[in-house]
Amino acid sequence: MSNRINESEAIAFLEGHDNFLIFTHNSPDADTIGSAIALVASLRALGKTAVAFNREGVPERLAFLEAKEYFRAELPCDLSPFTLVSVDVASPKMLSGGDETLTFALSIDHHEINSISCDNLYLHADYPAAGEIVYELIKGLGVGIDQTVAGALYAAISSDSGGFRYDSTRPETMYAAAELMRAGIDFAKINRLLFDSKSPAQIAVEKLAYEKLEFHFGGKFVLVAVTQEDLDRIGAEDSDTEVLNQIPRTVAGALVSAVIKPKGTLMKCSMRSNEMISVAEIAAQFSGGGHYHAAGFSKEGATVEEFRRLVIDAVGEKLESL
Repeated sequence: MSNRINESEAIAFLEGHDNFLIFTHNSPDADTIGSAIALVASLRALGKTAVAFNREGVPERLAFLEAKEYFRAELPCDLSPFTLVSVDVASPKMLSGGDETLTFALSIDHHEINSISCDNLYLHADYPAAGEIVYELIKGLGVGIDQTVAGALYAAISSDSGGFRYDSTRPETMYAAAELMRAGIDFAKINRLLFDSKSPAQIAVEKLAYEKLEFHFGGKFVLVAVTQEDLDRIGAEDSDTEVLNQIPRTVAGALVSAVIKPKGTLMKCSMRSNEMISVAEIAAQFSGGGHYHAAGFSKEGATVEEFRRLVIDAVGEKLESL
C-alpha cells in the first residue's frame, strides 16, 4: 500500500533525494513528456542529477518540446542507485518491458484510479493534467520557470485539458497557464502543434475512423474499432492513432464513446463520457483506470471482435443503470 503524501511532503522528498530517473507512460502524450521535461530541468537547476525515460521514445509529433536533452534512450542494467519517479502513470499496464514490475519511490499523478506500485503517491484527481501538479511542485521548490520549463508545462496542461475546454479545467489551471505565458513562450504555436497540425498518416486514421463509426443503444454509445490490418493498409503507426479518440466523442447525443485498437499483443480500449457516466468505473472492471470522463483498459491476446463485444456489453450495463 502506497503512502499518500501532500504537497509539502512531495517537495521535501524531491529536495531530500538525488539521482532521479523519471518514468513516463507508454503511448506518450504531451502531459507525461512535458511534465517529465519540466521536472528534470527544475531538479537539475537545484544541482541534482535527473533524467527521464520512455521505452517507446518521444514521438515525432512532440518533437517541438525538444526532449532529447532530458530523456535517455535506454535504461541502465542496475537501477538500485536511482531514485525512481513516475509521472502521469496510473497503472503498471501503462508501462512495458519489465518496467511494470518496478516499485517507484514517488509517483506523481492525476488519474482518479491509480494502481501503480510506489512508496509515496502524490495524486490530485481533480487536476486536468499532471503538468499542473508538477507546476505547483516546481513553484514550491523555489526554482525559476524559464521558457523551456514553461513551454513544456504549458503543452502538458493544454494537451490534457483539451485546450482548456474539458470540465476538469479549474480556475487555478487558467492562472497557471497565464503565468507560463508570461515566461514568453509561443503558446499559440504550441496549441497549433498540439491540436491543429496533423500528418498525412493521422488524416488517414481520421478518415478510417469516420468510415468505422458504430452507433449503439440508440446513439448513446458510439464506437470505433480498428484492426492491425486496417492500420497496415493505410500505413499508420501506433503514434498516429491518438487522433482517433476525438472522432466518436464529437457525435451529438453520445453519452459514451470508445476507441478499440491493437498495440502489439494487446487490445486497448480508450473511453470518453459526458457528465452522466464514469468511464473510470467501467475501466476498473477490467483492471484499467483513468478519470471520470476519460479512461481505458487493455486485454492480452483478445481479437478486435472479442474486445468489441466486451466493451459493448459493459457500456450497455452502465447505460441500463441510469
